[in-house]
Amino acid sequence: MSLFAGAQRFPVRAGLTGLLWTRLDTQLTQPDRAHLRNTFPAVAVQAFTGTTEEFWTTWLADEKLDELSGLVLVVDHDHQPVAWVASNLRRFGGRKCFYANSAGVHPAYQGTGLSSTIWRVLLRSAIIRSAPRTLYAVMRTGNPLVYSAWSAATGRTDTTWPTPGGTVPESVRRIAADAADSLGQADRLDPSTLIISDAYDTTQSGLYTERPTSDQTAIDDWFGTILGPRDAVVLVVAFYPLRAMLAESLRPLRRAAARRTGKVVRRAGVDS
Repeated sequence: MSLFAGAQRFPVRAGLTGLLWTRLDTQLTQPDRAHLRNTFPAVAVQAFTGTTEEFWTTWLADEKLDELSGLVLVVDHDHQPVAWVASNLRRFGGRKCFYANSAGVHPAYQGTGLSSTIWRVLLRSAIIRSAPRTLYAVMRTGNPLVYSAWSAATGRTDTTWPTPGGTVPESVRRIAADAADSLGQADRLDPSTLIISDAYDTTQSGLYTERPTSDQTAIDDWFGTILGPRDAVVLVVAFYPLRAMLAESLRPLRRAAARRTGKVVRRAGVDS
């Protein structure tokens, strides 16, 4: 049997193949799992420089893979991973949530828009399935570039929490509390700021040897002020299905306009 036979394939860019699994317990075979354990950790530690290969081998354990509701993997012509997005569909705070479990891009492919392309594959279908109800994207992150990219994804300024100097609605606090509880870190969450103290306690210095930066100095400075090396925020972003589907339909036009003007939009992965 060839590798990744159980995955749905989709186009990414020349030389790369996109693979989507939505039922990992039945679609991701044992040979595929063995291949990932042999190749994936070495890529992941280059994207998350504060982690170890053992950290990612644990992340690839069968029981953890089977908990995922979706996995997108991009491989090169030698079947070597270069990018990934993993998600869970959960109910947090009584709301339907898209939990961005982990995502990353090999340094050689960062800044190319690859991360934006592949997380959209999972998020788009989740938004459609949630219609007409709001879908909340939830993630734990200490990366200001992740925050900047996801908070900009809705095209609004009032659908992201937390924000510098802003307050967190009670409904969002409940979502964050359930998310932190699912991570076993409910006692470390500050509900007023959505900060989880010592969130990345399985690594010595967090996920990064040096915190990444975004295209917004104010966000970088804010993260540097509120977070220590091993701290994170529970980022909650609301997506309204009709608005999101309209934005998706207009995306090819925006991309064409960006190419004409030479403008490049940066996107990022998600911390695990």
